[in-house]
Amino acid sequence: MRVTFLGILIALFLGIAECVKQNDFKKCQQSSFCRRLRSLSDRKTNSSVWESPYAITRGLEQLGDEAASYTWKLNNRLAPEGIAFDLAVDVLKDGLIRLRVDESGGLYQRYNQTASYILVDQPELMQASSVKITSYDDVDNLAFQTSTNQPMELKVYHNPLNVQLKNAQSGEILVDINGESLLHMEHFRHKDAEDTDNNSAFTWHSEQPFEDPNTDGLWEESFNNKPDSKPKGPEAFTIDINFPSHSHVYGIPEHASPLALPPTDGSSPRRVPYVDDPKPYTEPYRLYNLDVFEYEANSPMALYGSVPLMHAHSPRSSLAVFLLSAAEMWIDVKHPTKESTSTQWISESGIIDLFLIPGPTIEDVFSQYASLTGVSQMPQEFSLGHHQCRWNYFTSKDMLGVVSGYDSIDAPVDVIWLDIEYSDGHKYFMWDKKKFPDPVDMINKIASKGRKTVNIVDPHLSRDDEFYVFNEASDKEVLVKKPDGQSEYEGWCWAGSSSWVDMFNPASWDWWISLFKFDKWKDSTPDLFTWVDMNEPAVFNGPEITMPKDTVFYGGVEHRDLHNINGILFANLTSQALEQRQEKNSRSFVLSRSFFAGSQRFGAVWTGDNLGTWDHLRSATPMNLANNIGGIVFTGADVGGFFGNPQPEYLVRWYQTGAFHPFFRAHAHIDTKRREPYVLDEPYQSIVREVLRLRYSLLPVWYTSFRENTQTGLPILRPQFVVHPSDAGGFDIDDQFYISDSGLLVKPVVHEGAQSVDVYFAGEEPYYDYFTHEISLGSKHKGRRKSFFADLESLPLFIRGGSIIPSRQRARRSASVMSKDPLTLTIALDKNGNANGRLYLDDGHTFDYQDGAFIDRQFTFKSDRRGWTLTSSEIVPGDSYEDGNEVFIERIEVLGLKAPPKEIKVDGRPLEFSWEDGTAASSNKEDTASLLNIKKPLTKIAHDFKIIA
Repeated sequence: MRVTFLGILIALFLGIAECVKQNDFKKCQQSSFCRRLRSLSDRKTNSSVWESPYAITRGLEQLGDEAASYTWKLNNRLAPEGIAFDLAVDVLKDGLIRLRVDESGGLYQRYNQTASYILVDQPELMQASSVKITSYDDVDNLAFQTSTNQPMELKVYHNPLNVQLKNAQSGEILVDINGESLLHMEHFRHKDAEDTDNNSAFTWHSEQPFEDPNTDGLWEESFNNKPDSKPKGPEAFTIDINFPSHSHVYGIPEHASPLALPPTDGSSPRRVPYVDDPKPYTEPYRLYNLDVFEYEANSPMALYGSVPLMHAHSPRSSLAVFLLSAAEMWIDVKHPTKESTSTQWISESGIIDLFLIPGPTIEDVFSQYASLTGVSQMPQEFSLGHHQCRWNYFTSKDMLGVVSGYDSIDAPVDVIWLDIEYSDGHKYFMWDKKKFPDPVDMINKIASKGRKTVNIVDPHLSRDDEFYVFNEASDKEVLVKKPDGQSEYEGWCWAGSSSWVDMFNPASWDWWISLFKFDKWKDSTPDLFTWVDMNEPAVFNGPEITMPKDTVFYGGVEHRDLHNINGILFANLTSQALEQRQEKNSRSFVLSRSFFAGSQRFGAVWTGDNLGTWDHLRSATPMNLANNIGGIVFTGADVGGFFGNPQPEYLVRWYQTGAFHPFFRAHAHIDTKRREPYVLDEPYQSIVREVLRLRYSLLPVWYTSFRENTQTGLPILRPQFVVHPSDAGGFDIDDQFYISDSGLLVKPVVHEGAQSVDVYFAGEEPYYDYFTHEISLGSKHKGRRKSFFADLESLPLFIRGGSIIPSRQRARRSASVMSKDPLTLTIALDKNGNANGRLYLDDGHTFDYQDGAFIDRQFTFKSDRRGWTLTSSEIVPGDSYEDGNEVFIERIEVLGLKAPPKEIKVDGRPLEFSWEDGTAASSNKEDTASLLNIKKPLTKIAHDFKIIA
């Protein structure tokens, strides 16, 4: 019976996986709360007498004498008597603003616990003495300074309610809230009330009311014959947030859309680089974590993750807004003028919990947002290598064969993955012993080659009385309940009849962590790591392939209130489990499909079940850039595309692209042909092998980039607008990117048959081709495009002048055997003959770096009339990383010098060098750069040094 059921599931999956079934997922008009509240915008447009019914009825009250926390009483004049709201404003220590609107004294408590799961700490308030308050003519003005000493003003207008954040120095309005008078919060009410607000909340300023409010999805609705009982009735809210002086908005992942968010009102997008004939969006961007396999490559449809963070950017300043709601959300974007953006946010439930992140620089925005949701964990170094996965490697012999296959062509790989078929009947934590008779022996054999193993653990539990995990969860009463709040919810997933762990129940936390302990999961080792999949959650027979919204979680909370943060709790607890499964202080590695703001603290994510098409290859970079500016920096996509049998050209281009995403994993569907690099014909096999080796040579750059993120919150993949914030010509560019602050610029080749690509160069500095050392020039005032030859073996990769790139050039089979390898420094000089770079090293797997066991070095190259010097100095002292004392520099390359030196010395010792004539960085010519090659300086990386010429 089990085999028969599995066969049926796979057949169904293969059948629906031919393309995304649009009818499986709602559009706004099919979601009652979106339909009701989105229409306010149209109704306002068609009304000549529109005004907001929300007004402050009692002025500012300060909560205590020391902290900058204030409240106002807020009324909706269309609501029945006795219905009121509280407006709370906190000025946070860094100058952020937290604005909350909640129903006061309502029939039910609105869900308000999202922040407790997402924020790293309770935000610290600014001292009240640092906020100057002026009240006049029904306006309260709060004046303060950000941590960057930027003077700001928050104006709270009473009637109608309008909140504006202004730059006090320039007078520029940065954020305008309820300026369009679209704010509305549906208050709780009784279903059987004789007069449902006289329909006022639903006929607001309209001669034509909605359908009967008692039947228009207020108290119940269904989708594809799947009902939603809605026991609390309507509880949605909408709020308009405008950016009057910012032309571009970015973020709110996850969507397969351009990075610069196109408008959703049917007007033409500015640019869609990967679609020849872009169709205007007419649907809002949806944030509702869903299992949307084979998603469209250019669409505002909801996908696997949700980060309700939107950046607004102009050549003058950057800022962001963060609406902390875990419920389903829809966001409209419009451009009333070329220089402004207006947005409407619609959420199904919860309170309005809005953070205004003022900037004003792009660096400030990332730092301020990181203060709320945190930064990436420092990853295990192996996880930055190459990962090989498919659904499925079916036996231990198969798994070991993959390792041998890579070794047979001398290509590096760090992790071999197992999808769902490793388990006994999809009962996770239980291996299928017919296929994997001795899992520990298999994992140890893979580890002996310097590689790790990852297997999947889905959150659905087979309702099998012989499955100990399900029995324990049921006995502990930590399973999600049906709408009655008593009996266990039952749905269907890979395991057949299944139940789901309620991670919001504190009783589930220690229990889940215990499942990974070696004394309990005996078929596990320290070299086995975890992939959490299907954690949206995916439910095959549920509405929109997820769990019904009226199922009940801990504390009687409905699924609708917390849907989007379900996945992050599984990533969080699994990460803790891997850290606590042994006494040794080893870091975790967890890959999660579903994510939310803050997921960066718990591991990696990827863009889900993509297609093996050129459109999906083109969409991968904008999606990963959007994740990165949303704080989710450890991100990638299925290399090769999950579905389909790619042609060799396509597969090569995918590896060239994926090798420059932080998470680099090849993955394929169960129905695809094998496409591991070692099964490719020549020349494709050799091309892919060289791409893999290039990735590994740059592991010092990737690892240093993560260290920087942990300190600044800046993204690892950086779009053009982040690196060149005042160059408006780059604001729409999302098909090339920089790797952190390293100076590396990547332009993936993502069109079939391409022989050339155009690269956009901005800024005054020269750019050097990473491989040929050809110089290209930017432009001081406006970027320029330059065409480059790009046959199949070509990978457009450049170093911005002024950068120093650390690398390891010895070909190895995995990251773990490279930890003591010597380093090469590539120095690309700026127009003044100077350069800077950074290198961070630690043991790559423990938390010892938190106690000083690391090396963090700053390299500085300075030129003057007498010659030049290269120095290495500590950025942050770290003196207990013993292996670091064995790492030395074996070669230094300097690009762009005017002339060869007469001699080079380090600590009085002469160094051997060679010289190749070429163009100097300062010559303002586009030609091959001069190359100085310093051989075997043999300076230890852990020590300060000065090389003089």
